Amino acid sequence: MTQPDPEAIERYRIAMERFWHPVIRSVDLLDQPVKVVLLDQNVTVVRLGDEVAAFPDVCRHLGAALSLGDVVQGGQALRCRYHGWSYDKSGQCVDIPLRASEKIPAQARVQRYQTQERYGLVWVCLSEEPAADLPPYPEFDDEDYYKNELLVHEEWAASAPRLVMAALDDTHFSWVHPGTLGVAGQPTMPERVGDIPVRVDGAELHSRYRTVLPAGPLAGIMADETEGDQAVATEVEVAAVEFVNTATVNSMKNVLISEHGTSVTWNVYLPISYNRTLTFTQLSRTYDKDPRFDAEIEAFNLGVKNEDKAIVESQQPWLLPPLKAQMILYVRPEDVPLIEFQKMAERFGVPQI
Repeated sequence: MTQPDPEAIERYRIAMERFWHPVIRSVDLLDQPVKVVLLDQNVTVVRLGDEVAAFPDVCRHLGAALSLGDVVQGGQALRCRYHGWSYDKSGQCVDIPLRASEKIPAQARVQRYQTQERYGLVWVCLSEEPAADLPPYPEFDDEDYYKNELLVHEEWAASAPRLVMAALDDTHFSWVHPGTLGVAGQPTMPERVGDIPVRVDGAELHSRYRTVLPAGPLAGIMADETEGDQAVATEVEVAAVEFVNTATVNSMKNVLISEHGTSVTWNVYLPISYNRTLTFTQLSRTYDKDPRFDAEIEAFNLGVKNEDKAIVESQQPWLLPPLKAQMILYVRPEDVPLIEFQKMAERFGVPQI
């Protein structure tokens, strides 16, 4: 696939830097630093004191990787392994072993990026002024929802907005997901719900529609039958279901409402580069709360993702072209969610080629 020119990649990077991005699960960041790659930049994330800090992965002295260092001073500082320079959680150098009796130069500091720890993830914003808050996920704190383990999926060769749009697109089910989200050979136009079925609120797009899904664990597992010590999952034919979706430039939350309850698929995307994206996923539900159903539900979700993967990775160009370029032939009403998503993203300068 033809790569965009370097200036286009730089414009994309600058636009995406203004958002909060998930970089690592909280459970995977223990007592030593970890290197992550965010928008082509190596970043060290580390627990110092009672905070998570993030710095460029470069020591101010001779440029060695801070992620190779060690946490010292009772967990209060990160020490470079090359010459022992140590930095506190603000990025200020607090120890230069060979200059112990001398004042530390004021320039001996590294930039600290903004961080948050929320929803079981560490988030980093490379900009001093974030363009928006964290992607919304109120179900995380709602005790009515049983939550699966937060998962990390394989890297895809595609941009983060392309992955968002794949999850937002509501007319491809019968073609890409026959037997899981659609019925082969029976393409359907979803029924848009509400006075404004697709609306934008700041950096969030909301869409709502009704459709029909085939029987499956997304909404059809019944946990009320047991046989000995083993729960028996009974697939139920699912008729009308309703999706309530929320999309940002780097996240997609699908809420599915059926007669059996509500399930949530929460995907947040780490843009490693303009054409490399890592997905974190959490599945939650108000029904079938027995943990023995987790594996089946996770396998179903992964199967749906794998059905999308080859399609999304094949899309050209890598970065979304501006709407005014008319390189994508959108049609209405089918593509309204995608059109509105791209309009929203363009207001933040994201799709640039």
